[in-house]
Amino acid sequence: MKAFGGFALAAAGMIGASMAALMLLFPNAADHEALELTALVAFVVHLVAFALARLLKGRNIWLAWGVGSLLRLGTLVVYAVLVVKVLALPLVPALIGCAMFLFLPTLIEPLLLLK
Repeated sequence: MKAFGGFALAAAGMIGASMAALMLLFPNAADHEALELTALVAFVVHLVAFALARLLKGRNIWLAWGVGSLLRLGTLVVYAVLVVKVLALPLVPALIGCAMFLFLPTLIEPLLLLK
């Protein structure tokens, strides 16, 4: 439980800091809405992926990390389709944000997954 809380806190910090930087790059209100929704989606996906990885790590640590990575990649692909067709959010900030928000916390995941 301690590792999950640490990952959640670290992921929220990384996503929040990168969202603030992207909001400077994309100043429109519509861009900010796209970034906020994207950050929320990415944060939830990270929590689910980390919890799933913690459950699977007893079997094989590489399997656990790979399942989380595939979940994140699948999220990016589905989000790209949803952004364009359904949600009608500004494409560039939403997809840059999604890629960044899904990538950055993945860098610290292995450190907390081994605890």
